[in-house]
This record gives sequence, C-alpha cells and structure tokens, in this order.
Amino acid sequence: MVNHTGYHNQVYHEYCHKQIPGHWFNTGGAGETETPLAGLPDLDHDNPDVRDYFVNNIVDWIEETGIDAIRMDTVKHVEDAFWYAFKSYVKGRHRSVTLIGEVLDPYDIGKIAAYQTRHDFDTLFDFPLCSEIKNTFIHNAPLTRLARPRLSANEPRGVLDKDTVYYANANRLVTMLDNHDLPARIKTEILNRWGHWDRQRANRILKLCLTFLFTTRGIPQIYYGTEIGLEGDADPHNRRDMRWEILDPNRTIHPDDSEARDAREIFEHTRTLIRLRKENPAISCGYLFTLFADDFVYAYMREYRQNTIIVVINNGLADMPQPVEIDIGQNSNIPSRIKQNLADRSLKNLLDPSDTLMYADGKIQPWLAGKEARVYGVN
Repeated sequence: MVNHTGYHNQVYHEYCHKQIPGHWFNTGGAGETETPLAGLPDLDHDNPDVRDYFVNNIVDWIEETGIDAIRMDTVKHVEDAFWYAFKSYVKGRHRSVTLIGEVLDPYDIGKIAAYQTRHDFDTLFDFPLCSEIKNTFIHNAPLTRLARPRLSANEPRGVLDKDTVYYANANRLVTMLDNHDLPARIKTEILNRWGHWDRQRANRILKLCLTFLFTTRGIPQIYYGTEIGLEGDADPHNRRDMRWEILDPNRTIHPDDSEARDAREIFEHTRTLIRLRKENPAISCGYLFTLFADDFVYAYMREYRQNTIIVVINNGLADMPQPVEIDIGQNSNIPSRIKQNLADRSLKNLLDPSDTLMYADGKIQPWLAGKEARVYGVN
C-alpha cells in the first residue's frame, strides 16, 4: 500500500515523532491520483521524498524478509512518477519478485493493461472479465461479449478477443468472480437477480461461473467463501465469517440447513475443478481457441502438446432443443496437428465420466441442459 495511510486516530496523534510530514500529502487536488480515497489521507508521489521513502521501504521488505510477491493496492490512485521509480529501483534489482496490481476498473481494459505494458507489473486483477462473467452468466447478456471465433476481421471483439490488443501477457492476469471491494459476493448477486427462493438455479449458475473461471485463460483467484457459495452484500457483509464447519467431511448436515447443503455441493464442484486444472496443462498454460459463440452457447478449446480440453456452455435457461454442431475441422485458427490428434476420438466429460462426445468428420455435436457447462478431455 503506497497510495494512502490509515485514518489518523487519537493514538496516532499521541506519537507525534512518528507522524508523516504534512507536506507529503495531497491537499486540494483533483482527479484519481490527488484526492482521498474513502477519506483516507492521500500521499503525494510527485514529491521525490515520498517516492524515495516508499521505494526504499519496499526494498527493505524484500531484502529483510525474502518475500517473493507483492500485492499492490489502489494502483490507479498513485501518481505515475512513482511507478517509473519503482520499475527502475525495485524491479531492476529484484526481477524475480512478482508484482500484482489492483486497478479497480470494471470495463476499461486499456487503462488496466497500461500497468503491465508501461509500468512492468507482472500481473493484474482482471476486472473487465469479471464484469462480463456476471453480465453473461448471471444477467443473460449474449455470450459473444466473452469471445468470438475470429474467423474474419469483421467480427466484433469480445472481452477475451482484446487480450492480444492490450495486454503484454493476458495468461498472467488474475481472474475472479468477486472480492471484498465489489458490491456483493457472486452468490448474492445471483440470488438478487433470480430470487432467493430459487436456490437450486443459483447453485447451477454459480457452478457455471466457477467452471468458466477455472478453464479459461488466466490465473483463477477464489475469494474466501466463494468455494462454498458464501453470501453477502456490500462491505461489511461481504466480509462475513467463513463457515469452516462446512468443509469438515465428517460433519453431518442438518436436513433444514439448506445453505450448508448448497455450500457442500459448490465446494465439491470447486475441488473437482482444481483437480482438473492440476491434471491438465492445457487449462493452465495451453492455447485458447474460441470454437463457437452465439447468444446462448459458447465453446472453446484449450490445448497443450496433445492434451486437449473442450468446454461447452449452454447459458440458456432451457435445455438445448437439439445438439449444437461445432465445426472444428474448418476452423482456420486451429493447427492441423491438433485436428489430427482429435480425429475419430472419443472425448470424455471430465465432470461426468458417463458422458462422452465423438469427434467425427471434424465436428462435435454436444447437447447440454440449461445453465450447464461440460468439460471434455482428450490426452
């Protein structure tokens, strides 16, 4: 944290020798970098003494404790002059220390990406993708807002299609569904949209969001409690205590405790997704190809050296009236090697081993229930 100090309480004022000089703060300024955030005293990093102090303070942390990563809060509220000094002084000496930046902007990809391309941040929190996950899976916006197959130059770009335009490396972005700064936990946003009485549907949508999070590009982050569908509106409710007892496999859930039953279901699904990600390098480091996208259906492939994963999503409320035909053989973006590896193969649904899908004549024809995602694998 370099943007601001904490609120100055009476205890702080009793230790005057520890006070930061008054001229180190912005007063009467304008814009994101010169005005207090939530009333917190805002430091002026255009002041060379402020920059020098914080840069050296961070070097002290690294060299005295051996930390290997720093999460930098409220990045967009800090003057650019600091990041230039930081890049030279800290990253110049300690290249192996990972810098994670929080630039809280729900849609402006260019603004967020600039900190990776200009200021040498290794990774950033992917708020634009987080916003589109909610717009599509919760609020039923067209799935083309996520991505398109990019088979012609005239296709509008979904959020994932902008990766190569803006980011230095989108695969290093931290993806998420919620956190402490957003207006509500994702389970609560789902319930607010679809009704608190329809908890079964809420569970399906949350599992759909989690499946996408763990299989798309980036490094998935789980805010504590999301793995059990913890509920909560804005702060302080989105910081409620974790229900640790739900994670105890030996604990019997009371029949009337519907929240605990839902939580156990979400937890088991999340654990399965983590296992699949560990077992399949295609998910964590492989190519990402969009195979098909329309308002309701989105299919994409992850591939790494013969390990192939195909994810198909039905975002409609109703089951598919018939299977959707997805032509992989005619997709000009996919290398011949991958198509040859798929030829006449059977793909197993990694979330339900009883379900298989044939790749024949360059095509697959999956069928899905409403608000469902299936993850098919070939090794």
